[in-house]
Amino acid sequence: MKIFRLLLTAFAVLRVVTDVNSAVSQSEGAIIKVRSKDGTSIAVECAGTGPSLVIVHGGLGDRSRWKPLFPLFASRFTLCAMDRRGHGASGDSRDYSLQKEAEDVAAVVNSRPAPVFLLGHSYGGVCALEAAFLTDKISKLVLYEPPLQERNHSAVASKMQSMVDAGQQEQALMTFLKEIVMISPGEIEAMKTRPSWRGLATSIQLQIRQIRALDAYHFDAQRFSTLKVPTLLLTGGKTASSDLKRAITSLLGSLPNRTLVVFQGQEHNAMDNVPQQFAEAVTNFLLGNKS
Repeated sequence: MKIFRLLLTAFAVLRVVTDVNSAVSQSEGAIIKVRSKDGTSIAVECAGTGPSLVIVHGGLGDRSRWKPLFPLFASRFTLCAMDRRGHGASGDSRDYSLQKEAEDVAAVVNSRPAPVFLLGHSYGGVCALEAAFLTDKISKLVLYEPPLQERNHSAVASKMQSMVDAGQQEQALMTFLKEIVMISPGEIEAMKTRPSWRGLATSIQLQIRQIRALDAYHFDAQRFSTLKVPTLLLTGGKTASSDLKRAITSLLGSLPNRTLVVFQGQEHNAMDNVPQQFAEAVTNFLLGNKS
Protein backbone atom coordinates (compact mmCIF):
# COMPACT_ATOMS: atom_id res chain seq x y z
CA MET A 1 0.00 0.00 0.00
CA LYS A 2 2.85 2.37 0.86
CA ILE A 3 4.48 1.72 -2.54
CA PHE A 4 1.12 2.36 -4.23
CA ARG A 5 0.79 5.75 -2.48
CA LEU A 6 4.33 6.66 -3.46
CA LEU A 7 3.54 5.82 -7.08
CA LEU A 8 0.39 7.98 -6.98
CA THR A 9 2.38 10.88 -5.51
CA ALA A 10 5.08 10.55 -8.18
CA PHE A 11 2.43 10.45 -10.90
CA ALA A 12 0.76 13.60 -9.52
CA VAL A 13 4.08 15.47 -9.42
CA LEU A 14 4.89 14.36 -12.97
CA ARG A 15 1.48 15.55 -14.17
CA VAL A 16 1.93 18.98 -12.56
CA VAL A 17 5.39 19.36 -14.13
CA THR A 18 3.99 18.29 -17.51
CA ASP A 19 1.13 20.80 -17.26
CA VAL A 20 3.53 23.61 -16.31
CA ASN A 21 5.90 22.75 -19.14
CA SER A 22 2.96 22.64 -21.56
CA ALA A 23 1.78 26.11 -20.48
CA VAL A 24 5.28 27.52 -20.78
CA SER A 25 5.84 26.00 -24.21
CA GLN A 26 2.54 27.45 -25.45
CA SER A 27 3.70 30.99 -24.63
CA GLU A 28 7.25 30.55 -25.95
CA GLY A 29 7.36 31.68 -29.57
CA ALA A 30 9.08 30.23 -32.59
CA ILE A 31 10.27 32.83 -35.11
CA ILE A 32 9.56 32.22 -38.78
CA LYS A 33 10.22 34.37 -41.84
CA VAL A 34 7.60 35.17 -44.47
CA ARG A 35 8.51 36.73 -47.82
CA SER A 36 6.32 39.65 -48.84
CA LYS A 37 5.23 40.52 -52.36
CA ASP A 38 8.32 42.70 -53.02
CA GLY A 39 10.67 40.09 -51.51
CA THR A 40 11.09 41.75 -48.11
CA SER A 41 11.53 39.24 -45.27
CA ILE A 42 8.94 39.64 -42.50
CA ALA A 43 9.66 38.08 -39.09
CA VAL A 44 6.77 36.44 -37.25
CA GLU A 45 6.79 34.92 -33.76
CA CYS A 46 4.14 32.24 -33.22
CA ALA A 47 3.10 30.46 -30.02
CA GLY A 48 0.11 28.58 -28.64
CA THR A 49 -2.47 26.22 -30.10
CA GLY A 50 -5.68 26.78 -32.01
CA PRO A 51 -6.71 29.02 -34.93
CA SER A 52 -4.16 31.63 -36.01
CA LEU A 53 -4.39 35.13 -34.59
CA VAL A 54 -2.00 37.44 -36.47
CA ILE A 55 -1.16 40.64 -34.57
CA VAL A 56 0.22 43.81 -36.18
CA HIS A 57 1.93 46.28 -33.85
CA GLY A 58 1.53 50.05 -34.15
CA GLY A 59 3.89 52.71 -35.44
CA LEU A 60 6.42 52.22 -32.65
CA GLY A 61 8.35 49.22 -31.36
CA ASP A 62 8.07 45.68 -32.69
CA ARG A 63 6.41 42.31 -31.99
CA SER A 64 7.91 42.18 -28.46
CA ARG A 65 5.29 44.67 -27.23
CA TRP A 66 2.76 41.79 -27.35
CA LYS A 67 4.86 39.27 -25.38
CA PRO A 68 3.06 39.91 -22.05
CA LEU A 69 -0.22 38.93 -23.74
CA PHE A 70 1.03 35.62 -25.17
CA PRO A 71 0.03 33.60 -22.05
CA LEU A 72 -3.47 35.13 -22.16
CA PHE A 73 -4.09 33.95 -25.73
CA ALA A 74 -1.87 30.86 -26.09
CA SER A 75 -4.42 28.31 -24.86
CA ARG A 76 -7.07 29.42 -27.39
CA PHE A 77 -5.06 30.62 -30.40
CA THR A 78 -1.84 30.19 -32.28
CA LEU A 79 -0.73 33.76 -31.67
CA CYS A 80 1.50 35.14 -34.45
CA ALA A 81 2.98 38.58 -33.72
CA MET A 82 4.78 40.06 -36.71
CA ASP A 83 7.51 42.66 -36.97
CA ARG A 84 6.40 45.27 -39.49
CA ARG A 85 8.97 46.11 -42.16
CA GLY A 86 11.91 48.05 -40.78
CA HIS A 87 11.09 46.92 -37.23
CA GLY A 88 12.58 44.15 -35.11
CA ALA A 89 13.91 41.22 -37.13
CA SER A 90 12.09 42.10 -40.37
CA GLY A 91 13.75 43.46 -43.46
CA ASP A 92 13.05 46.77 -45.16
CA SER A 93 13.10 48.44 -48.56
CA ARG A 94 14.19 51.84 -49.84
CA ASP A 95 10.84 52.60 -51.44
CA TYR A 96 8.39 52.69 -48.54
CA SER A 97 4.61 52.82 -48.83
CA LEU A 98 1.52 51.93 -46.85
CA GLN A 99 0.57 49.57 -49.68
CA LYS A 100 3.74 47.55 -49.08
CA GLU A 101 2.86 47.33 -45.38
CA ALA A 102 -0.57 45.97 -46.29
CA GLU A 103 1.08 43.44 -48.61
CA ASP A 104 3.33 42.36 -45.73
CA VAL A 105 0.31 41.68 -43.52
CA ALA A 106 -1.50 39.85 -46.30
CA ALA A 107 1.58 37.66 -46.90
CA VAL A 108 1.69 36.67 -43.21
CA VAL A 109 -2.04 35.94 -43.19
CA ASN A 110 -1.75 33.83 -46.34
CA SER A 111 1.11 31.84 -44.80
CA ARG A 112 -1.17 30.57 -42.01
CA PRO A 113 -3.73 27.73 -42.20
CA ALA A 114 -7.36 28.85 -42.23
CA PRO A 115 -9.16 30.23 -40.34
CA VAL A 116 -7.03 33.32 -39.68
CA PHE A 117 -7.97 36.16 -37.35
CA LEU A 118 -6.21 39.54 -37.69
CA LEU A 119 -5.65 42.22 -35.03
CA GLY A 120 -4.04 45.60 -35.75
CA HIS A 121 -3.20 48.37 -33.28
CA SER A 122 -2.91 52.04 -34.28
CA TYR A 123 -0.86 52.34 -37.50
CA GLY A 124 -0.86 48.56 -37.62
CA GLY A 125 -4.65 48.78 -37.67
CA VAL A 126 -4.49 50.74 -40.93
CA CYS A 127 -2.14 48.10 -42.38
CA ALA A 128 -4.50 45.33 -41.23
CA LEU A 129 -7.57 47.07 -42.66
CA GLU A 130 -5.90 47.55 -46.04
CA ALA A 131 -4.70 43.92 -46.00
CA ALA A 132 -8.34 42.84 -45.74
CA PHE A 133 -8.74 44.02 -49.34
CA LEU A 134 -5.78 41.91 -50.48
CA THR A 135 -6.71 38.47 -49.12
CA ASP A 136 -9.95 36.58 -48.54
CA LYS A 137 -8.37 34.44 -45.82
CA ILE A 138 -9.26 36.76 -42.92
CA SER A 139 -12.17 35.31 -40.93
CA LYS A 140 -12.50 38.18 -38.45
CA LEU A 141 -10.76 41.51 -38.00
CA VAL A 142 -9.94 43.51 -34.84
CA LEU A 143 -8.89 47.18 -35.10
CA TYR A 144 -7.72 49.25 -32.12
CA GLU A 145 -7.88 52.97 -32.97
CA PRO A 146 -6.42 53.04 -36.50
CA PRO A 147 -5.62 56.67 -37.53
CA LEU A 148 -7.54 56.74 -40.81
CA GLN A 149 -8.92 60.23 -41.18
CA GLU A 150 -7.47 62.90 -43.44
CA ARG A 151 -5.04 65.06 -41.50
CA ASN A 152 -1.80 66.98 -41.96
CA HIS A 153 0.98 66.47 -39.43
CA SER A 154 3.82 67.46 -41.75
CA ALA A 155 4.95 70.25 -39.41
CA VAL A 156 5.22 67.83 -36.48
CA ALA A 157 7.04 65.31 -38.67
CA SER A 158 9.57 67.97 -39.69
CA LYS A 159 10.09 68.97 -36.06
CA MET A 160 10.62 65.34 -35.10
CA GLN A 161 13.12 64.89 -37.95
CA SER A 162 15.13 67.85 -36.67
CA MET A 163 15.21 66.28 -33.22
CA VAL A 164 16.34 62.92 -34.61
CA ASP A 165 19.07 64.63 -36.66
CA ALA A 166 20.26 66.25 -33.44
CA GLY A 167 20.37 62.88 -31.65
CA GLN A 168 17.26 63.65 -29.58
CA GLN A 169 15.31 60.47 -30.26
CA GLU A 170 13.52 60.44 -26.92
CA GLN A 171 12.44 64.05 -27.36
CA ALA A 172 11.09 63.17 -30.82
CA LEU A 173 9.17 60.26 -29.28
CA MET A 174 7.68 62.54 -26.62
CA THR A 175 6.66 65.03 -29.31
CA PHE A 176 4.89 62.28 -31.27
CA LEU A 177 3.02 60.98 -28.22
CA LYS A 178 1.98 64.44 -27.03
CA GLU A 179 1.14 66.20 -30.30
CA ILE A 180 -0.16 63.42 -32.55
CA VAL A 181 -1.40 60.53 -30.42
CA MET A 182 -2.25 63.03 -27.64
CA ILE A 183 -1.53 60.58 -24.84
CA SER A 184 -1.90 62.03 -21.34
CA PRO A 185 1.20 62.86 -19.24
CA GLY A 186 0.26 60.10 -16.81
CA GLU A 187 0.09 57.50 -19.58
CA ILE A 188 3.45 58.65 -20.96
CA GLU A 189 5.02 58.28 -17.52
CA ALA A 190 3.61 54.74 -17.34
CA MET A 191 5.10 53.97 -20.76
CA LYS A 192 8.51 55.18 -19.58
CA THR A 193 8.57 52.53 -16.84
CA ARG A 194 8.17 49.65 -19.32
CA PRO A 195 11.15 47.80 -20.80
CA SER A 196 9.96 48.70 -24.31
CA TRP A 197 10.49 52.46 -23.84
CA ARG A 198 14.09 52.52 -25.05
CA GLY A 199 13.18 50.54 -28.16
CA LEU A 200 10.35 52.97 -28.93
CA ALA A 201 12.79 55.87 -28.89
CA THR A 202 15.31 53.99 -31.02
CA SER A 203 12.74 53.31 -33.74
CA ILE A 204 11.21 56.80 -33.82
CA GLN A 205 12.84 57.55 -37.20
CA LEU A 206 10.52 55.01 -38.80
CA GLN A 207 7.51 56.78 -37.31
CA ILE A 208 8.29 59.90 -39.33
CA ARG A 209 7.84 58.13 -42.68
CA GLN A 210 4.62 56.61 -41.36
CA ILE A 211 3.28 60.03 -40.40
CA ARG A 212 3.92 61.23 -43.95
CA ALA A 213 2.26 58.10 -45.39
CA LEU A 214 -0.87 58.71 -43.30
CA ASP A 215 -0.95 62.36 -44.35
CA ALA A 216 -1.33 61.11 -47.94
CA TYR A 217 -3.94 58.49 -47.05
CA HIS A 218 -7.55 58.95 -48.20
CA PHE A 219 -10.45 57.50 -46.25
CA ASP A 220 -13.10 56.24 -48.68
CA ALA A 221 -16.30 55.35 -46.83
CA GLN A 222 -17.87 53.83 -49.95
CA ARG A 223 -14.89 51.51 -50.39
CA PHE A 224 -15.06 50.33 -46.78
CA SER A 225 -18.78 49.68 -47.08
CA THR A 226 -17.89 46.76 -49.37
CA LEU A 227 -15.75 45.03 -46.71
CA LYS A 228 -17.87 42.18 -45.34
CA VAL A 229 -15.37 40.77 -42.82
CA PRO A 230 -16.83 40.81 -39.26
CA THR A 231 -14.87 43.55 -37.50
CA LEU A 232 -14.37 44.47 -33.84
CA LEU A 233 -13.54 48.15 -33.26
CA LEU A 234 -11.69 48.89 -30.02
CA THR A 235 -11.23 52.32 -28.47
CA GLY A 236 -10.32 53.89 -25.15
CA GLY A 237 -12.94 55.85 -23.23
CA LYS A 238 -10.29 58.49 -22.40
CA THR A 239 -8.66 58.71 -25.84
CA ALA A 240 -8.07 62.40 -26.54
CA SER A 241 -6.92 62.37 -30.18
CA SER A 242 -9.60 63.75 -32.50
CA ASP A 243 -7.99 61.79 -35.38
CA LEU A 244 -8.51 58.49 -33.58
CA LYS A 245 -12.03 59.36 -32.44
CA ARG A 246 -13.13 60.41 -35.94
CA ALA A 247 -11.67 57.25 -37.42
CA ILE A 248 -13.73 55.02 -35.11
CA THR A 249 -16.86 57.06 -35.86
CA SER A 250 -16.23 56.79 -39.61
CA LEU A 251 -15.66 53.03 -39.45
CA LEU A 252 -18.85 52.58 -37.42
CA GLY A 253 -20.69 54.40 -40.18
CA SER A 254 -19.12 52.59 -43.13
CA LEU A 255 -18.29 48.99 -42.19
CA PRO A 256 -21.38 46.82 -42.68
CA ASN A 257 -20.51 44.17 -40.08
CA ARG A 258 -18.91 45.83 -37.09
CA THR A 259 -18.99 45.70 -33.28
CA LEU A 260 -17.67 48.32 -30.87
CA VAL A 261 -15.98 47.80 -27.49
CA VAL A 262 -14.94 50.79 -25.39
CA PHE A 263 -12.30 50.30 -22.68
CA GLN A 264 -13.54 52.74 -20.07
CA GLY A 265 -10.82 54.71 -18.32
CA GLN A 266 -8.24 53.73 -20.97
CA GLU A 267 -6.48 55.56 -23.78
CA HIS A 268 -4.46 54.14 -26.70
CA ASN A 269 -2.75 51.28 -24.81
CA ALA A 270 -5.42 49.22 -23.05
CA MET A 271 -3.50 46.02 -23.82
CA ASP A 272 -0.75 47.24 -21.46
CA ASN A 273 -2.94 48.58 -18.66
CA VAL A 274 -5.83 46.08 -18.61
CA PRO A 275 -4.42 43.06 -20.48
CA GLN A 276 -6.94 40.57 -19.08
CA GLN A 277 -9.89 42.74 -20.09
CA PHE A 278 -8.32 43.33 -23.51
CA ALA A 279 -7.74 39.60 -24.09
CA GLU A 280 -11.28 38.72 -23.00
CA ALA A 281 -12.87 41.27 -25.35
CA VAL A 282 -10.84 40.02 -28.30
CA THR A 283 -11.35 36.34 -27.50
CA ASN A 284 -15.10 36.69 -27.01
CA PHE A 285 -15.47 38.36 -30.38
CA LEU A 286 -13.21 36.01 -32.32
CA LEU A 287 -14.69 32.83 -30.90
CA GLY A 288 -18.24 34.05 -31.34
CA ASN A 289 -18.93 34.40 -27.65
CA LYS A 290 -20.22 37.97 -27.66
CA SER A 291 -21.66 39.13 -24.38
